[in-house]
Amino acid sequence: MTLFVNSTARAPAAVRDADRTVDGIAALLLVMGIALFALGRQALTAMANGSYPAPLGETWVARADFHANQTRWGVWFIAAGVFVALIAAARHAWHRRASARSAATAATAEARTGVGAS
Repeated sequence: MTLFVNSTARAPAAVRDADRTVDGIAALLLVMGIALFALGRQALTAMANGSYPAPLGETWVARADFHANQTRWGVWFIAAGVFVALIAAARHAWHRRASARSAATAATAEARTGVGAS
């Protein structure tokens, strides 16, 4: 059973591929940031509770600095992901308005000339 009977032309996509790419990058940055922050914070909590295994070949201070930097990088990735997501939202709004403007222009031209695409 086919769902698309006599459908040779695809409907235009509601979201452009470039915008989907920007959305994907924002999501990836957010997921990476959350993972880094969670892992770093969990390790620092384990160190504070005394349940963290002793670091081999380095000091406790060096290991604590590593995990503190891990959480800091996580926060930066989250901030970057939010920033990119805001840019993506602005791009979506801009393209939605642009397509509405072009549709309004086409409707106005059709009303003036009496010749339509339908």
